[in-house]
Amino acid sequence: MPTKLLQQVIESIQQGSPEIGYGFCFSELAINPENKEISFCLGLLSMIVGNHQPAEWYLQNSTDLMDAKELSGITLEVMKYINDPKLKERWGNYRRLRNQQELKRMAETAPLCYGDVLEIGCANGDLSVFIASHGSNLYGIDIDPIAIDLARHKAAKLGFDNCRFQVGNGYQLQFPDHTFDTVVVAEVLEHVDDPKKIIKEAFRVCKPGGTIIISVPNGYSIPDPDHYNIFTKRILNNLVEFSIGCSLHWNSKVPNEWIMGFLIKPYEEYEVASNDINSLFLPQPYSFPKSNQLVSVIVPTYNRKEYISETIQSILDQTHKNVEIIVIDDGSVESPKEELSPYLDKINYIYKENGGKSSALNVAIKQANGDFIWVFDDDDIALPLKLELQLKRFLQNPELGLIHTRSIDFNDVNGQVIRVHDLSPIDSNKLDFQMLMRGCFIHGPTVVFRKSCLEQLGGWDEELVRAQDYDFWLRLANLNSIEYIPVPTVRYRVHAGSRGSAADPVSYDQLVSKTAEYEQIIFRKLYQSIPINEMYRETFESDNVTLMLEAFIDRAVILAARGLLQEAKQDLLIVRKNSQSFGNPCFSGAAIQNIHNLAQTAVQNNWDDHELVSSVFELVNMVTSKD
Repeated sequence: MPTKLLQQVIESIQQGSPEIGYGFCFSELAINPENKEISFCLGLLSMIVGNHQPAEWYLQNSTDLMDAKELSGITLEVMKYINDPKLKERWGNYRRLRNQQELKRMAETAPLCYGDVLEIGCANGDLSVFIASHGSNLYGIDIDPIAIDLARHKAAKLGFDNCRFQVGNGYQLQFPDHTFDTVVVAEVLEHVDDPKKIIKEAFRVCKPGGTIIISVPNGYSIPDPDHYNIFTKRILNNLVEFSIGCSLHWNSKVPNEWIMGFLIKPYEEYEVASNDINSLFLPQPYSFPKSNQLVSVIVPTYNRKEYISETIQSILDQTHKNVEIIVIDDGSVESPKEELSPYLDKINYIYKENGGKSSALNVAIKQANGDFIWVFDDDDIALPLKLELQLKRFLQNPELGLIHTRSIDFNDVNGQVIRVHDLSPIDSNKLDFQMLMRGCFIHGPTVVFRKSCLEQLGGWDEELVRAQDYDFWLRLANLNSIEYIPVPTVRYRVHAGSRGSAADPVSYDQLVSKTAEYEQIIFRKLYQSIPINEMYRETFESDNVTLMLEAFIDRAVILAARGLLQEAKQDLLIVRKNSQSFGNPCFSGAAIQNIHNLAQTAVQNNWDDHELVSSVFELVNMVTSKD
């Protein structure tokens, strides 16, 4: 016999209103967070609305709740609703990927927040994660419980302990006056019929001297049938002045699709709220244990003293405190010692004659005592939770050799966000060595890797002035598992300063050409040093000749893209000869596309190697005749 909670949930599903079922579950969760029946009910609801990852976790967490017969009866009750496309579509917007402009807006919003932050209308928690990654305590509310559940699981999965969420209505916030240091109202006012109420409530719960941040679409820039209100700067400012008697200051760095303003609440004496804020929000679904292992942070520097103190301070500001900082000065003409003087008792400063970044890293690594290594450039800024989040993932998965993340690239001249380095559209399971050969998707300053990997690799290649990190990641990924965490952990400074070494300087306008030149060296060495059966291990363990030949085709595409035509030719000759021997194997669609791409590249670049061109077009004829 179903319990009262389970019966309420089943009825909400039958009525096509699963959000009501979520409400029942959350009410019970606030009272009895250890009750596994709540997990089972939330698992059913998550399946119905299409939130499959939370559903899997909930159901795994409640497997021993009831016997098979009872479970079978409940499953039959809700089975016919599981594939209802209308129900799933209603909440599909919460699961969509954010575009680059939206990510840039979030990256501009997050550093404006501090302390205890209330986000009104947090939806699925995308902005929440950006704010939390900057070190604030994030408290999100939304009127939709399904959005709240997604936000809870997103924050927990990424390892955030500083995020809490609750169902709430911005018209009537259930918090005392003067509770939060920052209140964010992002992309909410355009959706409500009385935005004045939201603004007044945001003002009420903000501490005197605290900050209120408001952003809305700019005019008609984002057409949406759910928008009740259209805003310009003048309209928004008039609304704020009418509601609370304050004017907005504008943030001009957000993308043009949005307007963002902020105000500082006038200071007055007030009584500090005595409530524990966390108690007003739902508990996290789960949390990961923290690691206290030592991290060796290596900061190579060469003639870039103007940024290095900010870099060092951001390392010292990490929530994970067990770090050793090794600054390796690669023969700077302009010594950074004056800028480093406040930190000399907290860092290991090493000077060496100039030899390039690789040689500097190889010297520094001999001094590293940590279980993990983080190579951090002397002009970038780390966000406070970087090491904490990445070390939690290493603790969860001992097989991982390297973890990389998102970063926020900003313009050194005005501080404006240029882009968010984001790989979300790519299936994270495909972010492996073979994908890495197609192009460097790993952003170096975000990387933390196990020191034990160095025993396999032997350090950085000192022949390389550019792309030395790419070479290192390739060799590491060939032997170890890697993982990507879709959360920003670094602010990456974009500037026109020179790179390279004294013997081989690289100016800003040479970056692309020089990088391509050194990548060619890298891939020639890979071709010579790593057998193809090690590059494509699973393929060559299968004993499937067709798959093996497809691996040669795939590598030929990668080599040809870097101008290594002789190496590509050798791979294609193997494919050509073996295809004839094995009676023209039936290649996959991906392999056929690779062959056509090679033919197109041969024509566009006017390849003059007759044997290479002949091999390509014989393969084209073979797959075309099969089609």
